[in-house]
Amino acid sequence: MTSQPAPEKKIVRLVVRVLISGPAGEESVRAKVDTGADRTTVSDELARKLKLPPTGSKVTVKVSAGNQTVQRMLVDASISLKGQTFRLKVGVADRSQMRYGVIIGRDILRSGYFLIDPTRRPKQR
Repeated sequence: MTSQPAPEKKIVRLVVRVLISGPAGEESVRAKVDTGADRTTVSDELARKLKLPPTGSKVTVKVSAGNQTVQRMLVDASISLKGQTFRLKVGVADRSQMRYGVIIGRDILRSGYFLIDPTRRPKQR
């Protein structure tokens, strides 16, 4: 039996462009890579716009501001990053006051396809 060579790892910055797809279309957005986030999260506005279907489940997450926990609805989404597409359940949150409407969490980062380079500055829009 021969083993497949490991896929070449792609370097990602702390801010990356991703393509999010749902039943109502797709949208290219800037997303923040967050190694402290267990799960990828999209804004409620983007989830509505793309009509991302609810899974019927919720997840409890610890928010970064203090020791609070909140429940978030989960939706099915397809997210493409650096040529890799992930179909997964993502959290939905009000991110209207945040700089980025999408957080890429460890659920995607654990895939093994990416190396994070925190020294590289994000490209300007």
